[in-house]
Amino acid sequence: MRKLPVLVEAFAGETVGSVYRRLAAHNAVPTGELWTTIRHERPRLPLRTTPELVPRLVEQLADLPPGYFDGRRTDRLFVRCVHVAWRHSNCLTCAPLPAPVTKCRRCTSGEPVEVRTRAGAVCARHRRWHYAGADRDLAHSAEFFRAERCLTGRLWERGIGPNTGELELATTLIRASDHRREDESHRAALARHFPEAVRLVALLTEPWAERFLANTNVGPIQVAALVGAAVNAVTAGTSRDVDAVRASFHADGREAVIGLDQPVQLRCGRSPGLDELGRRILTFAPRVRATLLRHTDARKPPTRRPRGSSKHEHV
Repeated sequence: MRKLPVLVEAFAGETVGSVYRRLAAHNAVPTGELWTTIRHERPRLPLRTTPELVPRLVEQLADLPPGYFDGRRTDRLFVRCVHVAWRHSNCLTCAPLPAPVTKCRRCTSGEPVEVRTRAGAVCARHRRWHYAGADRDLAHSAEFFRAERCLTGRLWERGIGPNTGELELATTLIRASDHRREDESHRAALARHFPEAVRLVALLTEPWAERFLANTNVGPIQVAALVGAAVNAVTAGTSRDVDAVRASFHADGREAVIGLDQPVQLRCGRSPGLDELGRRILTFAPRVRATLLRHTDARKPPTRRPRGSSKHEHV
């Protein structure tokens, strides 16, 4: 297809749908009408406007180079795969691009833009909180910038991004300790607890915690004890409390050592006492374990297609 008369400057990692919507707006064409034009060339496409099915056609309309929407390797979430001896890497064959996130409105001159890049919820350039389309000043919130660096650095290389589930779980766990905010939405809760949520995810995905959670002889009560202690340590905000958690939870075979004050050696089947927070966490312990161990899953190589092709473009 020929390029449209009015082009847009695509942002690095911008999604097919985002470029398509901006193209339609800049050319004063309803998105549905533009889709009808595309369907004249590809009549087997569905009636519903779904530009994600034809990324190559959108590249042509926007005068973008072929393969623009394939994404850059630097933006891919790390996974464990056979190509690097089952270590975490952003393998071009196996590593996925992250879920779309909204870009800072200051960076886009006010336009709504979605990207799939190595980014979280904070724009360091303009010092803004931009998660889910928000635009909040963070000029005096240094801890948010530290959390963003941790998320796009250490956590990204563990395969953890803003929308892979771990941050949502961490926010839920932190909210479980605050009875006054039980009805708060995830979006609002993350905006308040982002630094603590990132620290909690970082702590509970460290190798020692991974070994504890992956040990099949450790039951849900021991998991709830670990997570409850981690939540309390992170919300207290002191490195000493966090170090105490690291030193107090170990599992080896059928024995687990738990105890923030006096370490207690427990055989499989015995359980430590839980405080109120621990009892609340116990109600969704299976979700806790599955989510926090998700990044350890190995990925099988997908079926290879010719570079630049799309499984939908044959229609």
